Amino acid sequence: MVISNQQQEALDQAKKHGGKLIRWRGGMWTFEGAACTGENWCGVPEPEWYCTTNTIFALVRRGYLVMDGWGSCSLGMDEPGRRKLDRNTM
Repeated sequence: MVISNQQQEALDQAKKHGGKLIRWRGGMWTFEGAACTGENWCGVPEPEWYCTTNTIFALVRRGYLVMDGWGSCSLGMDEPGRRKLDRNTM
């Protein structure tokens, strides 16, 4: 399954930051502890890296991410096409 550059970047950021991304004010998604750039997007401080909700939901639909709740998501596959094992069901 082919994913976009933005989707791959979101997965890479999740992998680098403990397997999670969080929802930032204004609908942006970033990693826990992201610094602000000093720029503002519609009056909301912009994190150093972010992606849109569309990118996150596309990855969720494909199984690469799993929503933990409205405010966070986690990696859903170890590698493309291979779901992570849920340790609670083993």
